[in-house]
Amino acid sequence: MSDTTNLLDDFLDLEPFAKQVDRDPRTVRRWMDKPDGLPYTRIGNRILVHVPTAREWIFGRMRHPAPRRQRANSTA
Repeated sequence: MSDTTNLLDDFLDLEPFAKQVDRDPRTVRRWMDKPDGLPYTRIGNRILVHVPTAREWIFGRMRHPAPRRQRANSTA
């Protein structure tokens, strides 16, 4: 069987992932430590982030602005 795909192709180590999202590795570690934090896995001493899952996690935290309130008509 000649499968050329690597099992870890979709994973990045902590530092390259932090660089890709333009954040310090300490910030990414804080994301991981939150109760509903960034999913990751460990293999030995390596911290690996699954990029497609991280993308979903980031999109899940998107905020939408509150709708503007309509002004009350001042016709008294």
